[in-house]
Amino acid sequence: MSERSISVRYGEAVQSFVEFARTLTEEEWSTHVPCTPLWTARDVLSHVSGVPDDGLAGRLDGAATEPWTASQVERNAEFGVDELLDRLLGQHELFGSAIEQMGEPRPPFDCHSHEHDVRQAIGRPGNRGSEIIDDASLMLPIALAELPVRLTIDFGDGPAAVVGAEDATAHAGLSISKFEMFRSRLGRRSREQVRAYAWSGDEAAIEAAVDGWFMFGPTETAIDE
Repeated sequence: MSERSISVRYGEAVQSFVEFARTLTEEEWSTHVPCTPLWTARDVLSHVSGVPDDGLAGRLDGAATEPWTASQVERNAEFGVDELLDRLLGQHELFGSAIEQMGEPRPPFDCHSHEHDVRQAIGRPGNRGSEIIDDASLMLPIALAELPVRLTIDFGDGPAAVVGAEDATAHAGLSISKFEMFRSRLGRRSREQVRAYAWSGDEAAIEAAVDGWFMFGPTETAIDE
C-alpha cells in the first residue's frame, strides 16, 4: 500500500483539477461528459467542489449515492465557476485532514477520476503519470483479493501485483498500464474493452477476472481516450 497520506493525495488531486479547470473555455464547460452520462463538465465541477462542502457541513446522509451527487449539481448550479474553484481550494485542506482521520481513501481517486473524465470529454488528454495514479496501481489491486482465480497484473515497470485466491488452480495474467487500470477499475470502460486487454492464461480464469474487475461500471458504451 502507498505510504503517501490520504490528505496529501487529496491535496494533489484538487490542485491538479483546479489548475486544469482554470484553462477551460465557456464552451468546454458545457460539453457533455460520456464518463458521467447525465452531466456536463460544469456539473462535474459542481460535484467535485460539492464533496468537501457537503463533508464539512455534515451533509453526509446518502453519501456517494446518486441523490447525494445530484443535490450537489443542483445546489451548486447558482455559483460561478471561479467561485466553486476558489471554494474548493479554500476547503480542501480541512476536508483532507478529516478524511485522513477517517481513513477514507476514495475522495482523492474520485477527484482525479473526474479530471480525466473532463479531459476525455473535451479531447485534452494529459497528466496520466501522476503520483495519484501510481498510488492507485498499488491500492486498487487489493480490492481484487476476492477473485476466485489467481491473477498476475504486470504494469511493465516494477513488480507485478498478484491477487485473488491463493489456492486457486485457475490462473490468468494481464499486461496493462497504470492509467488504464485506474480508469477501467473505476468504471470508465465497457466490459468489451476490458475483455480485449492483453490477457493470458486459462479462458475461464480470464472471464472470472473480467467479471470481478469493476469497482464501478462498466460503461454501456466504449470510452476511448
